[in-house]
Amino acid sequence: MPRLDTFHVKIRTGAQGPKQPPQYSINGFPLDFDECTGGAGTGETLELRGEPRSFPHSLLLQGPREGCWEIADMEVTYHCANETPYTVRLGMVSLDHRSDLNLWYPRPAKVIDV
Repeated sequence: MPRLDTFHVKIRTGAQGPKQPPQYSINGFPLDFDECTGGAGTGETLELRGEPRSFPHSLLLQGPREGCWEIADMEVTYHCANETPYTVRLGMVSLDHRSDLNLWYPRPAKVIDV
C-alpha cells in the first residue's frame, strides 16, 4: 500500500449543500481539510486538499452533521509517495449525518496487451 501524501477533491454540489465545511477521516481519525476553496451551495464547485501523509487503510468524506449534501459528481486526485498522481471520478451520491463516502481507491492495475 502506498503512502498518501496529499489528495485533492473537486465536488460539484447538486440541489442541496452542507451548512458547515466538510471533514474527512483517515484510518478512523477525523480531520479538517488543509485547504478549501469555492462553495458547496446549489450548483457550486468546492475544491478541497488534504495532507494526511499516511497509509490509508480507510479514507472517508464525512457526511454533514446537519441536513443533506447532494453531490452531483466529484473527482479525487491522489498524490502518493514515489508515484505519479492519478484521478478517480465518482458519480451522484447523497450524504447525511449517518453516511460517509469512501474516498480511497487504489491505483488501477496496469493493463498489458499480450
